[in-house]
Amino acid sequence: MQGLFVLQYPDYIYKRWHATLLMWALTAITFVINVFGIRILPHLETLAGACHVLFFFALLIPLVCLAPTTSSAKFVFTDFQNQGGWSSDGMSWCLGLLTATFSLVGFDGAVHMSEEVSNAPLTIPRVMVLTILFNGLLAFGFLLAILFSIGDVERALNTPTGYPIIEIFYQATGSTHATTVMMGAIIVIDFTSAFGILAATSRLTWAFARDRGLPFSDFFAYVNPHYKIPIRAIALVATFVLLLSLINIASTTAFNAILSLTTLALYCSYLIPISLLVLKRLKNEPIPFGPWRLGRFGMAINVMALVYGVFICIFLPFPPFQPVTAKNMNYGGPVIAVVLASAVGDWFFRGKGRFVGPIREVGVREEESF
Repeated sequence: MQGLFVLQYPDYIYKRWHATLLMWALTAITFVINVFGIRILPHLETLAGACHVLFFFALLIPLVCLAPTTSSAKFVFTDFQNQGGWSSDGMSWCLGLLTATFSLVGFDGAVHMSEEVSNAPLTIPRVMVLTILFNGLLAFGFLLAILFSIGDVERALNTPTGYPIIEIFYQATGSTHATTVMMGAIIVIDFTSAFGILAATSRLTWAFARDRGLPFSDFFAYVNPHYKIPIRAIALVATFVLLLSLINIASTTAFNAILSLTTLALYCSYLIPISLLVLKRLKNEPIPFGPWRLGRFGMAINVMALVYGVFICIFLPFPPFQPVTAKNMNYGGPVIAVVLASAVGDWFFRGKGRFVGPIREVGVREEESF
């Protein structure tokens, strides 16, 4: 949104507290929807999904049709530009995967809502697989459209808005108003995705508290009898977001250090169950599969996922640019080390005697589930 402010008002000056206030507003609206609008949340998500597809075509068509120049197929499929300062193009390519990795992270989001989903053992994995396949195809198509319509690459990379996609839309349409409308579509989808992110994260927090894995577990495991949702867990997640956003006012470097943890931490968490599953397969130990199975392709997919996950986790902590400075340093590695050390310490001093592991509960009637 601040990039659009710069586009519409060139004299606008970025202020870090502006971004913090925007984050607070988004968090407040998301909290209200997740608590007081919980019954309409599934309908909002369905509407957002429909808009996701409609906006894909609404952005793709004008971008391709109005672009003043069209890149060659050679540029799109064979040209390589090392903008990171690394002496090795291979290293630069590996680091370039980080953006794509971040955009497709969060495979586990649906899992955290499984206790509120009908026929979860079959529905959840189906949703996870179809979501990645569907969005992966849409993303690849949109990527091709951007590359064929990108115009002046240097202008896009050095745009005063700070967001190359805004400059690409502007070069294609030549209109600040059209660019704002096109970016507005992306902002709407990002905004509605926050509803599901808070819902999934709060359910994960609640489940961990229910299993006595969090400090003050009894307090945060509470489920409101009227709304039938973990309001305290939702409030805890929202409060953490509000507090973390304050860091941005003091230092963008410190704030980005926290954000850099996201993808690395998620991929590390994915590697744990995949590794254990591969190990059990290699030992020919019985695995209690549910109704969803990958059949004879299961082992190959598990190994590919494991190799890719390890590969990504190696490069995620690397700084994206050379030379490395305090501002462009990737602090994901040190931050996750601190988080892991804190978690291990908490396990030995508090959690070891309290955590009882996942609890299987069946108490939600089918008609009350999402």
